Amino acid sequence: MIVSFPAAGAGRGLRWLSGADHVACGNAAGVGELLSGRWEHDTVAEVVRAARQSAAEHVVLVGHSMGGLSALRLRGALRSALGVPVGVLLVNTPYPDAAGRIPTMSHSTDAEIADVLAADGFPPDVLEDPELLAEIAAGVRADAEVADRLAEWVNQEADIDQLHVVATRGDNFIGTEMCARWRDRVSGQFRLVEAEGGHMLDGTPPEVLREAVDSVVSALRNP
Repeated sequence: MIVSFPAAGAGRGLRWLSGADHVACGNAAGVGELLSGRWEHDTVAEVVRAARQSAAEHVVLVGHSMGGLSALRLRGALRSALGVPVGVLLVNTPYPDAAGRIPTMSHSTDAEIADVLAADGFPPDVLEDPELLAEIAAGVRADAEVADRLAEWVNQEADIDQLHVVATRGDNFIGTEMCARWRDRVSGQFRLVEAEGGHMLDGTPPEVLREAVDSVVSALRNP
């Protein structure tokens, strides 16, 4: 079974994942939901229900950008609750620095957020509407605050034994070098795939992403 966590502001679901054995989960809606434990409790319960219904023999957590931090945060709890192997695939997920910081837009202005979104192919007509931009920017900042807290936790608490990572060369916000640095935190198997495309995976061949998921499944079946 595949469980996905999206990038900031992307709602639920990853377009290149589909099928009956895909559960699309959301990131924590705010810092309060994260720190209270409500998000973790509800998400673990949702995944456990789905895994039992499908009799899943293994689970792959796929996280895009900040969703990768969500996947890492829940991996341990899901392993304990499910009792089956759980692997993680990060896609364009930033690696926290020594102080637990990552590049986010938690303190960016509406205009700065618009510049980042425009560079990644966001529709210009939406960004040019001040009211729509303000709404989008507010959501991005709220998600970014959650990402900041997740990065701090990952930096201090995460124990990562195996990890697979996809990094796109056209991601000017995160960059392949930052994604590659996850190698420093992994005690066992680490696999990095570099692909074409931007931060939001525009131009990235879906088959590359699906092959990355398959590689995690293979690692779980043949530890």
